[in-house]
Amino acid sequence: MKQTDKGVAGKGTGEIFRVAGPVVTATGLRPRMYDVQFVGEEQLLGEVIQIMGDKTVIQVYEDTSGVKPGEVVMDTGAPLVVELGPGLLGSIYDGVQRPLPILQKVMGDFILRGVKSPGLTREKLWRFNPKVKQGQAVAPGEVVGTVQEAKNVEHRIMVPPNFRGGKVAQLKEGTFKVDEVVVQLDNGEQVKLVQTWPVRRARPVRERLMPTIPLVTGQRVLDFLFPIAKGGTAAIPGGFGTGKCVTGDTFVHTAAGGRRRIEDLFAEARGTVTRNPNETTIHLSEPIEVFSLEGQRVTTRMATHVYRGLTRGLVSIRTKNRRHLKVTPVHKLFRVTDRVEEVPAILLDPGDSIAIPQGTEGLASDRILEASYDPGTSLVYDLTVPESHNFVGGNLPTFLHNTVTEQQLSKWCDAQVVIYIGCGERGNEMTEVLSTFPKLIDPYTGAPLMERMSLIANTSNMPVAAREASVYTGMTLAEYYRDMGYNVALMADSTSRWAEAMREISSRLEEMPGEEGFPAYLSARLSEFYERAGRAKTLSGLEGSVSVVGAVSPSGGDFSEPVTQGTLRIVKVFWALDTALRARRHFPAINWLQSYSLYTQILEDWFRKNVNEEWPRLRAWTQRTLQEEAELEEIVRLVGADALPPDQQLTLEVARMIREIFLQQNAYHAVDTFCPPERQFKLISAIKKYSDLGQKAVKLDVPTKDVASLKSRELLTRVKYESEFDKELTNTLTQMDEEFKRLGAT
Repeated sequence: MKQTDKGVAGKGTGEIFRVAGPVVTATGLRPRMYDVQFVGEEQLLGEVIQIMGDKTVIQVYEDTSGVKPGEVVMDTGAPLVVELGPGLLGSIYDGVQRPLPILQKVMGDFILRGVKSPGLTREKLWRFNPKVKQGQAVAPGEVVGTVQEAKNVEHRIMVPPNFRGGKVAQLKEGTFKVDEVVVQLDNGEQVKLVQTWPVRRARPVRERLMPTIPLVTGQRVLDFLFPIAKGGTAAIPGGFGTGKCVTGDTFVHTAAGGRRRIEDLFAEARGTVTRNPNETTIHLSEPIEVFSLEGQRVTTRMATHVYRGLTRGLVSIRTKNRRHLKVTPVHKLFRVTDRVEEVPAILLDPGDSIAIPQGTEGLASDRILEASYDPGTSLVYDLTVPESHNFVGGNLPTFLHNTVTEQQLSKWCDAQVVIYIGCGERGNEMTEVLSTFPKLIDPYTGAPLMERMSLIANTSNMPVAAREASVYTGMTLAEYYRDMGYNVALMADSTSRWAEAMREISSRLEEMPGEEGFPAYLSARLSEFYERAGRAKTLSGLEGSVSVVGAVSPSGGDFSEPVTQGTLRIVKVFWALDTALRARRHFPAINWLQSYSLYTQILEDWFRKNVNEEWPRLRAWTQRTLQEEAELEEIVRLVGADALPPDQQLTLEVARMIREIFLQQNAYHAVDTFCPPERQFKLISAIKKYSDLGQKAVKLDVPTKDVASLKSRELLTRVKYESEFDKELTNTLTQMDEEFKRLGAT
């Protein structure tokens, strides 16, 4: 690692003419577009984004405070590149691939300006096993050997795509550092464990393939109704300010000052302030010592940040011992069963017990009497408590968590490699990701999930220009593992923050603004990013894919704004999150009437061959039933359900079963958290069988309420939670046959 290395060789030098935030204008240079520049005395990293005569406009990826006209600018003559090789998985980078854990050890929590650090460590030794022989001809992209990067990931060392290729002149075997040569070709080209690639240039492939294989997520509403293909693109919308927070009158139990309202702590807070639309975060110059739950005992921890934002609804909870809490629906409390588990407040019911402190060491519990959802816009607050991620608060001491679709996708989707980009997320949200993901266990291998993940963290207090670099860096890493023949899932959260950065840079460039101030090329930039996804045959003849799931965070939840609309014109899958479903405690809160997938038809053959021939027919029946329910509900609001004919009353009951039994899924339940396609088909088939037998019974004048009150219907609601699913489902279907037989419907 080095800071402000004066000896960096460059193509030429110029000087700063003008500074406007992250946009610097220089003269005396003859660069190419997107060449990297080192700006100022501290050699801040930047990239050429505009050339006008003798003036060069550079977007700088670091803070430009104190930089002034007349300082030197050095042209490297090369584009922004990332290092690709063993050691990427398990790493946490910033937007320009600087390893954050290494930088933290050297300089603390904040990165100093002008610091340069290689993306891959030069100290670690890797065991290289050659897969070619001396004298063998190798082409660009061909695999020449392997390195065991993680327990379950074999890293394939390839001839870089920009090499000419040739015959193997020298071949080595053994342990090497990433910058050592392992294969030398007869034309003088040297293959090392590490290679570099420009982030803005898509890596080449031999052939693009049709997206005919689904990316199985284990989430029923996604796989069955709105599937995404391997190599596909999807968008998940969700408004800003839906974090895990409490209301301002919530007390925080501090170690020094007793009970303090969290809104007062925010008002008195001193430190580095980061403001975004509808939210403010303060990094405290003097951390606050609070009580916290760690394991099974109460201890003290330091709160490092305080946050204020907006929410569109609150969960109100009252307990037997007169506790009263108002928290956001996704705020986690500690539920006590046979163990202590973190549960979002919206999932708590009357009768559940939550953990409370007992003295200074132990735990006790308090039973919930009332739990309700109250819509409406409110100010909410939060504390960031590193390590334990909770604090003691409330009118009476209670454990409150501080800062689940992307985690579920990362954990359960059948991709061998996962790349997560936190683009412009606020600090405590990224703290949640960086602390939670390393603890997740890969359900397929039993190893830590981080062994097949790479995280790119670019928080909202980092320079806005770096958000663009983080998006392209993540995509380049994903393409690299695709070229090895792996299926890669890339999660980008959030592309809206990237678009905000483009808007700021565009305004600094004094460009003509488009809709809502976004640049006219917004859609083109989004297209460039999403179109790098796909399933392909690589240069080495292997098959790999990059599937992209982008989170969109429209201000105020307005889906008509330019970023959301621009994204929807590109992606093939739209998973619409619905706050009304969240209020009804229906999770995943994906609206089945607004969401869509354009991959359903092309994936039908795969589901027919690999699951069941009836998959497309059942899917069409399910969507038709849910659509009929929506139409009938309008009539029910006017005249009531009793005015409907019996067959339509049964349709409403079956649709309710589809929603509650099939679409609802508990991410915190050991069995229900993941449902393979075979089990999905069996479950929906059981509901279809109930519907068919019910319609026969209704035609025989059996009252609808008698059909709805069958014991087998109740058992069907529980079967998805059973570890012996097949056995319990068989028993339930047998009982269903017997009950309908007694009703005369067979």
